[in-house]
Amino acid sequence: MWHRLLVGLALWSGCGERPGESASEGSTSTSGAEGPTTTSAADETSEEPPAGGPYVPEGLFACLDNQLCSRWDCMGGCEAAGPEGMCALAALYDRTTGVIEVARCDGPCALHRLIPRGQGTDDMRWQWRSQTKPPGYAEIVDCMLKPREFFESCLIAFTPECADPAAWVENCQPSGEVCFD
Repeated sequence: MWHRLLVGLALWSGCGERPGESASEGSTSTSGAEGPTTTSAADETSEEPPAGGPYVPEGLFACLDNQLCSRWDCMGGCEAAGPEGMCALAALYDRTTGVIEVARCDGPCALHRLIPRGQGTDDMRWQWRSQTKPPGYAEIVDCMLKPREFFESCLIAFTPECADPAAWVENCQPSGEVCFD
């Protein structure tokens, strides 16, 4: 009995619309240096779950890497880094291996997932998904992290650019890989 109650409660709580989310289908895209393009789950030819979800994570969102920090919620804009932002910026400065997630609403809301390679490199893998039902997934890109000085300046004097994942990277190219080995 308790098992059914817990499962029902988990499904019900995961189906609610979050602030800034839209129940409409579709995809979001960016161009140029602002980030990768998306493909909507509706564009896929594979079987789709029912319109109410739950949805199976795709791409980097299916990687089981360790979460470095709590999700940084910048959906209403970030005037200050807060503890989550300071954690993410410090991990990027240190080139720590793991997962960083940032929720942003620059137009349509999106959840960015970034996985720094670590091991003393500047390599990072980046993907974002729209906060729609079903979610639209951007293509996965391999990027280079900006120099440590960028993240150091953000840790010292936070600006809105410091909360933008597109400002953290350069030289992004589409990736044929998903999770790091």
